[in-house]
Amino acid sequence: MEIVANEYLGYAEEQHCVDKLVNMTYIFQKLAAVKDQREWVTASGAHKTLVNLLGARDTNVLLGTLLALASLAESPECREKISELNIVENLLMILHEYDLLSKRLTAELLRLLCAEPQVKEQVKLYEGIPILLSLLHSDHLKLLWSVVWILVQVCEDPETSVEIRIWGGIKQLLHILRGDRNFVSDRSSIGSLSSANAAGRIQQLHLSEDLSPGEIQENTVSLQAACCAALTELALNDANAHQVVQENGVYTIAKLILPNKQKNAAKTNLLQCYAFRALRFLFSMERNRPLFKRLFPTDLFEIFIDIGHYVRDISAYEDLVSQLNLLLEDELKQIAENIESINQKKAPLKYIGDYAVLDHLGSGAFGCVYKVRKRSGQNLLAMKEVNLHNPAFGKDKKDRDSSVKNIVSELTIIKEQLYHPNIVRYYKTFLENDRLYIVMELIEGAPLAEHCSSLKEKQQHFTEERLWRIFIQLCLALRYLHKEKRIVHRDLTPNNIMLGDKDKVTVTDFGLAKQKQESSKLTSVVGTILYCCPEVLKSEPYGEKADVWAAGCILYQMATLSPPFCSTNMLSLATKIVEAVYEPVPEGIYSEKVTDTISRCLTPDAEARPDIVEVSSMISDVMMKYLDNLSTSQLALEKKLERERRRTQRYFMEANRNAVTCHHELALLSQETFEKASLSSGSSGAASLKSELSESAELPGEGFHAMQCGKEEDRTCEEVLSEDNFHLESVEKDLYSELDDELDILDNCSSSSSSPLKESTFSILKRSFSTSGRERHSQARDFIGGVGSRPRPASAGIAVSQRKVRQISDPIQQILIQLHKVIYITQLPPALHHDLKRRVIERFKKSLFSQQSNPCNLKSEIKKLSQGSPETIEPNFFTSDYHLLHHSLSANSWSQSDPTGPPSSLELEEGLTYEQMQTVIEEVLEESGYYNFATNRSSRCHSYPWGTRNYPTKR
Repeated sequence: MEIVANEYLGYAEEQHCVDKLVNMTYIFQKLAAVKDQREWVTASGAHKTLVNLLGARDTNVLLGTLLALASLAESPECREKISELNIVENLLMILHEYDLLSKRLTAELLRLLCAEPQVKEQVKLYEGIPILLSLLHSDHLKLLWSVVWILVQVCEDPETSVEIRIWGGIKQLLHILRGDRNFVSDRSSIGSLSSANAAGRIQQLHLSEDLSPGEIQENTVSLQAACCAALTELALNDANAHQVVQENGVYTIAKLILPNKQKNAAKTNLLQCYAFRALRFLFSMERNRPLFKRLFPTDLFEIFIDIGHYVRDISAYEDLVSQLNLLLEDELKQIAENIESINQKKAPLKYIGDYAVLDHLGSGAFGCVYKVRKRSGQNLLAMKEVNLHNPAFGKDKKDRDSSVKNIVSELTIIKEQLYHPNIVRYYKTFLENDRLYIVMELIEGAPLAEHCSSLKEKQQHFTEERLWRIFIQLCLALRYLHKEKRIVHRDLTPNNIMLGDKDKVTVTDFGLAKQKQESSKLTSVVGTILYCCPEVLKSEPYGEKADVWAAGCILYQMATLSPPFCSTNMLSLATKIVEAVYEPVPEGIYSEKVTDTISRCLTPDAEARPDIVEVSSMISDVMMKYLDNLSTSQLALEKKLERERRRTQRYFMEANRNAVTCHHELALLSQETFEKASLSSGSSGAASLKSELSESAELPGEGFHAMQCGKEEDRTCEEVLSEDNFHLESVEKDLYSELDDELDILDNCSSSSSSPLKESTFSILKRSFSTSGRERHSQARDFIGGVGSRPRPASAGIAVSQRKVRQISDPIQQILIQLHKVIYITQLPPALHHDLKRRVIERFKKSLFSQQSNPCNLKSEIKKLSQGSPETIEPNFFTSDYHLLHHSLSANSWSQSDPTGPPSSLELEEGLTYEQMQTVIEEVLEESGYYNFATNRSSRCHSYPWGTRNYPTKR
């Protein structure tokens, strides 16, 4: 088979070669179908040839190859050997670009291979997550089932799990679970497809074996179980679990636990187990637990809790399913009603003022927090409801009114003054039915306290990098409050610090905040006692350093996952706080800087305790590193924005250039119509027309009418063309004005670096107009001269001295040579092992011939490549591993004496330049022996050589 495969891949695609390969892949599939024979197949090296054949261009050869590899991959030993080869990228390409049947078989093969860690890593490396998620829009059950189980395996990696959420995978999985779609499938197996492929009737088999409605339902249950498994793995990440809840996932999954007697009992029970496991993982996140207290009866809820947090073993949930299925009809009906009660899509719970209450987010000492939406809007907000009858606001109505007045006054000041990315925005306060309502920004995320609890239950801890990232943002918020706005928060706790995407910190709950005058002290006793500073407990005046104490407590809790001061006895607790007695941070986990910062913040003497600026100076090196990362990210985003801006300008100019070209072609078409009409309008033949034109320069009336639609008949051809030229000039002027306005708008949106681009735009358009004008005048003179002037002498021409004639290189041929090199490399036989250089060139070729490209763009790109342009190749189509290639190129391209040095990490993220791509191409050509063959060929014939080595010159 290896000989035939090499012959086939060497472009000898005769039918007999294809037939032999199809039959050979069928034979190997049948051999691999027997477990004991699989090792014999891999020992012969047949799996290597099969992997090579994944690049086959014949559908039957490809399908036979996929079927044989899928049979081999059933064995762990064979699977491991196949995974060592360069296979994942080819499979992802098939999943992205090929037909449904090829995708089905490829997804099944990749599902089997994902049991190997290196395959899962390569799926992540080659950016396979977006491709896999795009397949979730399919309606074929077997394809969906395989893809979902691939996601289950790859999302065990924390970074991949986050990527799935970012690409919208959670929403897609929940959409499948809701059962809103109509699915199709078939009952074909690998064996039947292999036999049909060898017989040449695989497409007919694939289309003819549709399943019955009952079989479709059974396969749908299996798919839903797979989706529950994927959501279970995703829920290990707290942000993912939160999104599942936000997308009404608890309701969607909970509906699947209800018994369904109409479906297959075994598969239904298995689905119930998977659904219970997904719910139990979501329950493990503390903030979700109130939802579940409304779902189950007490005895069932006890079993649910006793299973434990994050237990993957599916058999642990079988007893729970058995107990549920034994419940009476009335009890099951009650559970179904409880499930409906947590449906977030139902009508609003109630209306408060102009706001619809959608969900209850939590409760505190002074009231509740709701998720709301304004009647006339779509934006979601948070609304805090404060019960004014709380003793904290006073014993009688007079005291309460005074307290409320002060709170509203302070909140009004906060609402009007606070604008900081790490501080929540307040929008409105109002009174209704003896309750104070505070409308504020809804922060999508979870409190820091819940992150601490979750890590403690998982027996994990904050990394030091993450700990500093959160604490630095807290310091920035406190510096803004204390130094710029002179506001003391007074209730800073882990519950009032929200962590959003990428640990974005937002300080919330300013209900107890107080604005103080310069150098003044506050005296009222407020706040949560666990985070209260000693001076508050001793009823002494305090200031902004009370928040510094709380920040030290929060830093300690992130490091140890427990508050620094904790006791069931209030007197003992107060004593510990006043004396600053706490358990030291365990050694070996964090640096001394963490413990030193905690110690300084928790200084019991307020005078000796540092303020927030001094705290920041203690961690200045950490803050500088944090600032470096922010600056790098900002520069990367700015450069990305600039690339998008240039791309938008290019598309805009191309659209306008097309409009100009279209108008020019219409003018030429009108002129041709006029000429034809003029030549055919005379009734007495060519002689009479010539005579008439020799007597008068006026154009024939009928021909003129054909072009001008009833204009004057006594106008000459020169006048008509002059008017047409004037019209085009006016269009040119209008277009310049419009383009100038558009580019000015774009310039206002970004830097002014595009002014050369704008000037080049005008020069291109002016050349287009001037060229079209010259062409029209030239054609007009030729036309008039041809019918009414003396003919041009045949001897007329351009006289050039032979000494001044020199040979020039054909620029088109240079472009074709470069293009030939690129295509030559991409058509080499596939390599068994990973070749990053060839993969980069293959992606570059695909971008050249993609749907978004065009002939003009192809010419421009190849020209830049042949010239070794220092510009970055756009769009940036490289995967996350290309930086290895970039580093190797950098090491070769930048010498030690180069004053500029190697590129920075920011430059490495931007992409390859045409110059570096040219270097990669030449290296691959050298390795493949391209120039040896080209030299031999050019020595045997006198045709132009295939190409010379084209390494870019050092700039």
